[in-house]
Amino acid sequence: MTKVVLLIDDNPIDLMINEKTVLRFNPEIQLYKASSGQLALDMLSSGELLPNIILLDIKMPLMNGFEFLDALETLSIEKNFAIHMLSSSIDPSDLKEAEDREIVKSYIEKPISMDKLAKIFN
Repeated sequence: MTKVVLLIDDNPIDLMINEKTVLRFNPEIQLYKASSGQLALDMLSSGELLPNIILLDIKMPLMNGFEFLDALETLSIEKNFAIHMLSSSIDPSDLKEAEDREIVKSYIEKPISMDKLAKIFN
């Protein structure tokens, strides 16, 4: 089964690097990108995108990763996906908040790597 991944990050360089890394890990992954939490919510609520995995940046303007999770809870959609938080933050409170949220499967420090992707996809 082909994995469908939604990558949410406001930084265009991080988006590009993470896209290349994910597709190098497995070129058959269908990868979608959103440059903001609101854009990702719009993509999900349209029903056109049904990801297996969401890779979610924490530190974003307007709507950070945790605010995205709060807004996601209000959407009337099936949430049959695993969310993995991505961050360069070393703030212990970010890690704790990610761990406290049931929908979040892991907290991954940027940059994403092949080893980290192997843990997500296997």
